[in-house]
Amino acid sequence: MKIKDQDSIREIIDRCKATPSEHIESEEVEFKEYRDIQSLHNAKDLAEEISALANLRGGIIIIGIKDSSNVVHENWLSQLVGFDKGDLIEIEQRLKGKLKPSLEICAEYFDFEDKSYLIIHVPHRRDSLIATSSGKFCIRDGRSSRPMQPDELRQAVNNLQNYDWSADLLELSAIDSLDPIALDQAYADYCSRKQYSVESQPDKSAFLEAIGATNNGFLAKAGLLFLGKSNLIRQWLAAYEYRFSCKTRSGKLLLNEVWEECIWTSIKLAKHHFTTCNPTQEIHFQGKIYNVPILDDLAFHEAFINSIVHRDYSIDGMISVDFDLTKMTITNPGGFYGGVTSENIVLHQPRHRNKALAKLMMQFQLVDRAGMGVKRMGLGSLIYGREFPKFGESFNCVEVSMQAESVLPGIFVLVQGNPDNYDLIDLILINSLYRKGVISVGEGQKRIRHLSTNPWLSLKDSVRRIEQIEFCGRNDGVYIKVNSQWNKFFDIKKTFPVTATSIKHVKLYDYLMEFGEASNDEITTLLEHKTSNHTSKFLRDAQYVYRVGSSRSSRWLIKKDGIEK
Repeated sequence: MKIKDQDSIREIIDRCKATPSEHIESEEVEFKEYRDIQSLHNAKDLAEEISALANLRGGIIIIGIKDSSNVVHENWLSQLVGFDKGDLIEIEQRLKGKLKPSLEICAEYFDFEDKSYLIIHVPHRRDSLIATSSGKFCIRDGRSSRPMQPDELRQAVNNLQNYDWSADLLELSAIDSLDPIALDQAYADYCSRKQYSVESQPDKSAFLEAIGATNNGFLAKAGLLFLGKSNLIRQWLAAYEYRFSCKTRSGKLLLNEVWEECIWTSIKLAKHHFTTCNPTQEIHFQGKIYNVPILDDLAFHEAFINSIVHRDYSIDGMISVDFDLTKMTITNPGGFYGGVTSENIVLHQPRHRNKALAKLMMQFQLVDRAGMGVKRMGLGSLIYGREFPKFGESFNCVEVSMQAESVLPGIFVLVQGNPDNYDLIDLILINSLYRKGVISVGEGQKRIRHLSTNPWLSLKDSVRRIEQIEFCGRNDGVYIKVNSQWNKFFDIKKTFPVTATSIKHVKLYDYLMEFGEASNDEITTLLEHKTSNHTSKFLRDAQYVYRVGSSRSSRWLIKKDGIEK
């Protein structure tokens, strides 16, 4: 992204012919002089200057202008020393490596009279503070740069939390800046959702104001992104590309489309490509045939919309969809935001980097107010008997991967019969039990830990509601198993043996999970034993508990991951 145009740069350099360079420097302009390319690469102060500009309003650094304090006899023309030309890509990459997080700086050479100057364009990151690789946060202070003071750093962080890039207003004519086809389609969709009669339909300007595309008549960045003409999006914001790639299992390329369009059009294009590349397959189960698409369309919709609304529009990069018929991966520029991580993404409250854009897309039910997008992605995978989608962050991008290869017929048929009866945890348990027949409650809790703040209570709730599964216990532990009447449906060849004391093991485990510990007497009452000796033997045989203390003051606890704590 270029911060100043060619004419502005020419004017700045031209002024240096007759004016001390320090008088021309400002909060947005910095001059530097380096002997050669290697000196520039070794310079530590350049990263600090970039950090300072990025943390204020952005600006440019012109390399090839001498400090006026080194000029003799007021020969200001001698300030224009120029700079040798080098590899711009290498210069950009080396500078980016000295900053964190990533900053999309742009380097270019500018020829003025008989010399060349290196121009470094430094954008302002309003959603993140920029530090040097050593961890120094700098700020522009008049014509110079300096490290931030602790109170300045705290205030800057607070300001970041309230900033919304997509709400910025642009000096553009709203109607003239929008793609007419996208505008007409969105307008018709909105009026249909609101069930307006023809007479009560708002005009286009009122419509744009109602959905948040404009604010008091001024076009917001969110509005331009959502419905704007592609050339104006590129001119006023940046080049935001989308790519949809589809390959066979052997790697043969079936589709590779790249485009730059507004969000409304891009969603339609992506859905069209998805439909084209998502054929149905036959599932045979208990004498019946079911035609099933390879991937769930709602899961794809949620994943693609998620990439649009959460991407970082202040940095370059494309939203990409890679589908090889065994797995689909969707990647968007920008890391996780607002405390969300790959581990807590299901439980964390929704956090929108682009709040105005998210609110606008809610008007068309593209973004869910309740934060159900990730859960719907999960449901769309689990109903096929597949793993929960995997979320990750690398190279300042977020990606989500969804399996597309296998289908467990029994799971699919069971869920399709009553789709509203099963939530994410239910489906994870059912998938875990398919063909295996049993899992330990410890393993069950591990598998749902990212979905529940209290995995044991969640397991109990699922087992209570799902008729096909039940708890059982033995001396070696407590388990969740498939009800024997459903073994054939779950393709289970070997029945898990249950002992006569099964219910007692389940009761003991549940009690200890709720209260943490219990005495021998309390357990005797719980299990309705006639004597404490009977209880003592039961507990000695139970391999999933351990005793702390001795005699009548001893307490019994559950082993965590099979280990006494």
